[in-house]
Amino acid sequence: MKPELHPPGSPRPQSDTDTQNFRWLWLSLAAVLLLGLLVIFALPGLVSQPPSGLATPVPDSMTAPATVDTRAASAAANQAMQAYLKLRAKLELENVSGWGEPHWSQAATTAASGARLLAQRQFVDAAANYTLALQTLEQLYGGRDARLAAALAAAEEALASNAIDSATEQFNRVLLIEPGHPAATLGLDRASVRAEVLQAMHTGEQAERSEALPAALAAYQQAVSLDGEYEAAVDAFRRVSERQDEAAFRHAMTRALTALDAGQLNAAATALTEAAQLQPDAVAVVDARQHLTLARQQARLNRLRRDATVQVTAENWQAAADLYAQALSVDGNAAFAKLGLARANERVKLHQQFDHYLDKPDRIFSPDPLANAQQLLSAASAAPAGEPVLASKIAALQKLVSQASTPVAVRLRSDGATEVAIYHVGKLGRFADHQLELLPGSYTVVGSRNGYRDVRKVLSIAPGSTAISLLIRCEDQI
Repeated sequence: MKPELHPPGSPRPQSDTDTQNFRWLWLSLAAVLLLGLLVIFALPGLVSQPPSGLATPVPDSMTAPATVDTRAASAAANQAMQAYLKLRAKLELENVSGWGEPHWSQAATTAASGARLLAQRQFVDAAANYTLALQTLEQLYGGRDARLAAALAAAEEALASNAIDSATEQFNRVLLIEPGHPAATLGLDRASVRAEVLQAMHTGEQAERSEALPAALAAYQQAVSLDGEYEAAVDAFRRVSERQDEAAFRHAMTRALTALDAGQLNAAATALTEAAQLQPDAVAVVDARQHLTLARQQARLNRLRRDATVQVTAENWQAAADLYAQALSVDGNAAFAKLGLARANERVKLHQQFDHYLDKPDRIFSPDPLANAQQLLSAASAAPAGEPVLASKIAALQKLVSQASTPVAVRLRSDGATEVAIYHVGKLGRFADHQLELLPGSYTVVGSRNGYRDVRKVLSIAPGSTAISLLIRCEDQI
């Protein structure tokens, strides 16, 4: 049957036998104290005075040595008893009686024998017993640290082997020797929850064997929260945490690679972020991130290529050029972007040249611009298939050039006395009516006559115009 253990400082229940033994022990101690008082106060008088019934005194030469020896032995016994009682009282205050067995009881028994011998006036033997009892207490107290260390080691060994009752008993023994001892206090607390810890460990082990890692982790975490010094729980918690993290990492990487293969780049990025939080330096994470970067780059290039193709189809060449430029900023070696940008820039320039004349047709009604327009048409030739906007501009400019190249009949009338000239055409002389053909455009017609102010008029000829007539004559005399 295991002994019942109690916290330090609490009274220990006693059996009937213990109660009877302690009753006799205290009676013996009381007798020792009483005898000690008698020896201190009564014995010197008894030794120094002869019995009252003796009338004849003993000669000094015969009584003096015996009296001196008895007094010395009595004093030695008294001194040994006082030293024992003084040390015993001190050790009582330090609770040595609670942890000093069997030496404490042995010292008390020896002292009780000394008290009996003292009562029998056997002073030498009494002194020897008290001295032995005193030495027993001195040795007991001198071995206090060794007892404490031994009890603490035994307690920790018992706790390590999960012998809870034994560990509790030994930790309580340490606390009897040194109340409030930090290691013993902590050990006692750990021992008090060890049964719960072991139950949590059992639950965790069963869950781990069933591969129910979250349940195992929760059980081990409970064990650690109960006793953070229990290495088995700490190791199990760490092990299952690592297993669970590894499983989560593999799951995240599988999702990431699957999403990459399916082109689901946002989902792949999310899964990779989860994996990187678990194992940021894993080679698989680094490789997958590189693949994701390349996939994102390729996806952007594909998107830019599609968008540029839409703009090319719509002959929105400037927008197409911008998209090809963005593609080259992503990948400077993208062949489609290089070729597309060159073609788009060429088309932008070509359309700008056509728009230069088509936006302001009057520009073409001059010899040099007309020649440039004709050269542009010759260089552009026909629009490629699939470029109806360019084809329409070519046709529009061809019509405009054709109209600008077709002379229009013009009738000039005068008074026969006015000299008529047309800038950039020539002098027409004097006439009353003059017929000629001029290309569409604006012309300045000047009339001059001696004694009259010159006349200047602008003749505007639109392409395809008919019945154009102009009166030019000097009428204001000077």
